[in-house]
Amino acid sequence: MGLQGTIAPHVGNLSFLVLLDLRNNSFSGALPHEISCLHRLRILKSSYNQLEGNIPPSLYYCQKLEIIYLQNNRLSSLIPLELGFLPSLQELYLHENKLTGGIPSSLGNISTLKVLSLGVNKLTGSLPSTLLNLSSLVKVYIYSNNISGSLPMDLCHYWPSIQILSLGGLNLVGQIPSRIYECTQLVALSVPFNMLVGNIPETIGLLQNLEELYLGANGLTALQQNLALMTTIVVTENSQFGHYI
Repeated sequence: MGLQGTIAPHVGNLSFLVLLDLRNNSFSGALPHEISCLHRLRILKSSYNQLEGNIPPSLYYCQKLEIIYLQNNRLSSLIPLELGFLPSLQELYLHENKLTGGIPSSLGNISTLKVLSLGVNKLTGSLPSTLLNLSSLVKVYIYSNNISGSLPMDLCHYWPSIQILSLGGLNLVGQIPSRIYECTQLVALSVPFNMLVGNIPETIGLLQNLEELYLGANGLTALQQNLALMTTIVVTENSQFGHYI
């Protein structure tokens, strides 16, 4: 069960703090905005608690933040656009909360961002085109939201280092990009439970690092290339196995 109660606002007095790790406890209440007084803070980990309320926009003042773990809480309201102005942020984990509204286009400003994890929330709207500015992205998890849109045909041009792309359970339309083979580092591609149509590109077979492929519950047809090297393939149109990774 771990520690209980609320996170004391006095944490903001620890002005030399570089790492704040409160994971895997039973903290409830709000994340205190006094955390924004920790101007040396580089790592904030408060996942797997019972935190409620909004993510403080004042986190913007923690300009040295590199890692934010706030997943698996009960956080609600919007994702603050101010997070898009943290110049050193590398990992942003906000999945499995109750966040609403759209994905802020300002997140496309974070040129250092490697991991963006927003899955299992109540996000709406479309995928901001500004996210294509993030050439450093390695892992993207936006599954299980009410997000619409399509996958850009030149996605791999913008995300050349992408290894995990998890976009299952959205409202994506259109086709899987035929140039998906240009994502040469791709290890896992998960897009089940969308409204994708057309042929599954043969070029997927050129992805030498691909280990997991989840395409179920779409309108896709014709997987023609030999994919024998993969660890897991789920391609059934009416799949019961549309795993979100």
